[in-house]
Amino acid sequence: MALPHLLKYIYTYGNDDVIKRGKKIHALGQVELVDLNKLTNNIVFRVKDDTSGSYYKVYINKYKDPKQLSMTCNCTYALGTTCKHKIAALLQIQEMTDMGHLDNEKVKYDQKHTVIKMRVFDV
Repeated sequence: MALPHLLKYIYTYGNDDVIKRGKKIHALGQVELVDLNKLTNNIVFRVKDDTSGSYYKVYINKYKDPKQLSMTCNCTYALGTTCKHKIAALLQIQEMTDMGHLDNEKVKYDQKHTVIKMRVFDV
């Protein structure tokens, strides 16, 4: 069985220390969902740092598509492409997917406010 694309991303772009610290942040429950847009597959997390206690926002775009997955974090980590906050957020998405919190619900949009103007109505 192949690894899910989120875990592949973690092990491809993260170094051992960053992955270890990201797993620690995730295990301590310091990843909080802020915003989820199922229509555009964008998700925002608030992640608490494991050493300083500061909070950082992680923005993940196209989390369902392995080819278009992109992330940003507002921390100052500059030693690689992936920081521990991004790792923790990806682990949270994987956990939410495994538990069925992201894929099993149908997205419903309230369209009662939508008005259509038609010039001709042929019955």
